[in-house]
Amino acid sequence: MALKSLVVFVDPTPEGEARARYAIKLAVQHDAHLIGVFISATAWSRNSADGFVRGPAAIREMVERHNVQETDAAAAALKSFETLAGREQLSHEFRLIKEADAKEVVQLHSLHTDLVVSGHPSPGDMPAMDSVDAMLMATGVPFLVVPDGWQSNEVATNILFAWNASREARRAITDSLPLLSHAKSVAVVVIDPQKNAAHGEQPGADVAHYLSRHGVNVRVEQRQSNGAPVAEVLRTFAVEDGSDLIVLGAYSHARTREFIFGGVTRSLLKKVTIPMLLAH
Repeated sequence: MALKSLVVFVDPTPEGEARARYAIKLAVQHDAHLIGVFISATAWSRNSADGFVRGPAAIREMVERHNVQETDAAAAALKSFETLAGREQLSHEFRLIKEADAKEVVQLHSLHTDLVVSGHPSPGDMPAMDSVDAMLMATGVPFLVVPDGWQSNEVATNILFAWNASREARRAITDSLPLLSHAKSVAVVVIDPQKNAAHGEQPGADVAHYLSRHGVNVRVEQRQSNGAPVAEVLRTFAVEDGSDLIVLGAYSHARTREFIFGGVTRSLLKKVTIPMLLAH
């Protein structure tokens, strides 16, 4: 499957603009349509002191001020996104969503795209009640998390693919294959292969052959954790190898009606230093 439709959460902050630039580079790379989504937060969430306003005139003035603030924020987000996307003559559109409708509407928009680009920590434009993991579980659409402060002229050129021979990792192949095929280098990293019989006699070899038949420039790297957390082993490899994207299948299990990420995924999400694509 090609990447032909992308969603990026935008806002008129330096972090939001950096995230938009990242998504724009991806869209240009894959000749994809880009949808910028801005969640219009109510002014109430910006100034808790307004809850103490009393009197008809004061309340009327406050409501008018809130309306102006919300309109100005949306206009700034639109201008920022249009300016950045317009420079690339990219097929794009801007969608404004009210905070009150965010959860259902954002999930709806995400269902009709190939990839969602979000920030970390979760940007203010993400629905307040939803984190990346919740959105991923609700939609099944892969999320690419770009950490705040990430700066690079390259996008997904040197990829670390975390392989553990699981269903989730296999799903990550399908969801990230356009990126893997376009990358200059892909390292399939297998941690503690001797602990997992599902890897077969040559851990990582079969998946590497599969990817190479899709035109991926791939190599296998086996690593031992030696008691260290797997997430830290992956982070260390990424730094040493100069990875600019980590791809992994997000393992989860159900607890009551909630989905709880497995330990490696949770640990990586707590400290995102390199863009990370999560599939489930």
